[in-house]
Formats: sequence, C-alpha cells, structure tokens
Amino acid sequence: MNQKHEIFKFKSKDQLKKKIEELKLDINLSTNLESLKAPLKIRDLNISNRLCIHPMEGCDAKTNGSPSRLTKRRYQRFGLSGVGIIWYESTAITPQGRSNPNQLMLNEENKNAFQTIIHEAEKSEEELSRKNEIFKKSIKILQLNHSGRYSRPGIKFPQRMYSYEPLDNAYHQTLSDGKILSDSELEEIKSQFIETTKLAKEIGFDGVDIKICHRYLLNESLSAFTRVNSKYGGDSYTTRTKWLISIIKEIVSQFSSEKFLICSRMNIYDGIPYPYGWGVEKQISDRYPPVPNLEEPIKLIKDLHEIGMDLFNLTLGNPYFDSSISRPFDQPVQGANLPNEHPLQGVYRFINLTRKIKSSVPSEIKIIGTGYSWLREYSPHIAAYEVSQGNVDIIGYGRMAFANPEFGQQILLKNALNPNKGCITCSKCTELMRKSSVTGCVIRDSETYLPYFKGKKRENN
Repeated sequence: MNQKHEIFKFKSKDQLKKKIEELKLDINLSTNLESLKAPLKIRDLNISNRLCIHPMEGCDAKTNGSPSRLTKRRYQRFGLSGVGIIWYESTAITPQGRSNPNQLMLNEENKNAFQTIIHEAEKSEEELSRKNEIFKKSIKILQLNHSGRYSRPGIKFPQRMYSYEPLDNAYHQTLSDGKILSDSELEEIKSQFIETTKLAKEIGFDGVDIKICHRYLLNESLSAFTRVNSKYGGDSYTTRTKWLISIIKEIVSQFSSEKFLICSRMNIYDGIPYPYGWGVEKQISDRYPPVPNLEEPIKLIKDLHEIGMDLFNLTLGNPYFDSSISRPFDQPVQGANLPNEHPLQGVYRFINLTRKIKSSVPSEIKIIGTGYSWLREYSPHIAAYEVSQGNVDIIGYGRMAFANPEFGQQILLKNALNPNKGCITCSKCTELMRKSSVTGCVIRDSETYLPYFKGKKRENN
C-alpha cells in the first residue's frame, strides 16, 4: 500500500503505531532498550554495545586529503557518542577517484596527519570513560572508496563501468564527460585499494571498509550487465563480481587478522531498474522503484564471508539518483521531488530487506542496519526490537550523528533520545554537499554550519 509523502508529526509512540498499522507495515517497537547495550565480539575485537556511527562525509579535508580543523572537530564529537563502532567517512584511494576536492585521502605523505582523527576520537572516549565505566574505546573502521561515476577531483570526471544516461542526467553530466574504465585501469585501481589498506592498518585503524554502495565504482561493477569487451561484465554473476572479489581476496590475504577486520558497507538493493541495477528483479519493467531480488547480494555476502569478511554494513539506493531510497526524509534537497511513498515505507524497506539478508546468511556474519534516523526519538525502540529478535546485530546512525553526536550516551544512560537534539531529516546536510560546501547539521549545529549554508563562509584549512 503506497501513501503520499508526509512529514514526521508523531507526538507519541501510540500515534506512530497507528500510522504503522494504517500502512500495514511489519514494524514493531520495544519498551526495553537493553538489547542495544549488549556487547558483541567479532574475532578478537570487543564491541561494547550495538550502536554504530555510519560514515558521514564532511567534505572538509585539506586539498592534500589531510584532516582539517572541522574534520578533527567531527571525530572529537563522535568520540563522545559512546557507540561501539565509529565507521570513518569515505576516504579516497587515489586523487582521480575523489568525490570532491575536499574529500579525505590517505597516502604515504599525509599518514601522520591523517592519524590525528583517530587520536581526536580516542581523547573524547577516554574523557567519557572516566565519567562512566560502561563506555569503552570504540572499534574504528576506515571506509576506502573510488568514486567512479561520481568522481570530481576538481571538475566532474565520471569514470564508469558502463553507460547509462539516466544516471548521468541526474548528476548533470553528459555521456561525453569522463570515460568508461578499461580492464587494465581497473587492475591499477585494485593495487590502490591494497596500498591504502596497508596504510590504514599501519596508522591504527581496527579495520577497513571496502565501499560497495551508493553506486560508487565497486557497487557499479556489480550491475555491469551491459559492459562489453571485458572480463568484468555481462550477464554472469561470476564475471560481474570477479574484479571485486579479487580485490577483497588480495586484501584479506595480506592484512586480515583477528584484530584487523576487512568489512564492507554494501548496497543490497540499488533501486535502479534492470539491466542497470543490483539487487533487483532481472526483468525489463516500467515499475519504479523496481522489485528487489536479493539472490545475488546474499550469494556475494556468503562468498565474501568464505574469503574472510565477517562484518557487513547494509544500505540501499543511490542518493544522486533517488535519495529517498537511501535516506527517508521530510524535505528533499532543493529542486528534488517528493517520493511517491510515505517515509515509513522507506524505513520499512530497509528493515525488511535487512531481515531477509540476516536470515539467509551464516550466524557468524554480523550485520549493521541502516535507515533509522527518520524515526527520531522513537528509533531506539524499533532498533532494540530488531536486535532483540536477531533481525540485525548492530544499528547504525548517520544523519543523527551529525545532528546529535551524543545520541549513544542518551540511549545507553537514559534509555531515550533527546527529541530536541535529533535529526529532522530536512536534507540540508545533503544540500551543503550539493553546494560544494563543507557539510554538517545546519539545524542542530547552526553556529558552525548555518553560515556555510547561507554561503557567507568558507573553510580555511
């Protein structure tokens, strides 16, 4: 049942439950949040609770990829969250693959400067631990990425696996911009992932995320049905996953250990029709969004687990194409359309598809869920139910962490989120990115970010 878009207007759990029942959605709330406080062990790494901060890109690094003042501030604040995992933001493996000129980028020349964002979080965590012993040092995962179609090291320079005009149009690109990467160029990119993983381990991260989501390069490779004259494309699952699997197999063989995780934030559903989408029914149809089909995502997760990957952070969609699938909202970015569904239906898509993945893979595989921020102060109650039922292992928050970086403290100590500090899903953080600005919460962190939103301030690195 589809219902037109509505903004969040619930004054009580009962009002939210009534709307869930009206939409006939299988979403449940728990009165007990204890499941979110339970520790979890992955190999020899102890995760103190079931909360995670998703990789939230600030677009505020120095031009050489090193952290700026604002980058350090963000991780100092995230260190006060109290969460079990801080998943560090998208970090470029090569200058040509940066999503913007101020994306973080780790290399041999800046590795010592880069290490400061680990130290900033750790100093905050030590402060928090002195106040209450329930707070432990978080596990820190660095997300590594090549932006592929969305590369913008200075000007837009899409590096595609294949051509698909609607994706170009949505990002105001033309087919003549950029190029389709050759197989030999893909092999060079593989070596860059390996080298950056080496540096991440060297400077003290607990693991790396090989980013396979939101239609960046590795994610796009999985839907390369129309890629021709290549050993990394076509109808076969084996050929479309061959390049990705070879990257991860090499990284695992060189760097994985009981105390260093190779993991992934992975799309399980692109929301883009076949033959250009991953995790969708393989049929030509005018239906939008397309019907999910998780057969290949489940197989890939199992294949990567066999190689040595135990932790998957699941997500959906392409925020450049249809941001409502990736993050249900009240207000879209300026100029975008409202979706033809209630945001609760978008939240349920996340919950339902995550349940299906979790129930289909070995129990040793740990799953992080996404899509909770729109639920505001009621999100911990829905999250706690999903964890308590074994539908997901860890709950990730993205926009909520921008708005309310101490959300973990509130959940773990007070069994509630402060409704006056949370994300209101207004999309202004995304709009800042679209303005080629630094990004953060314009509403809850207005002293820092409202001047950027108004275009009256530029970051001095």
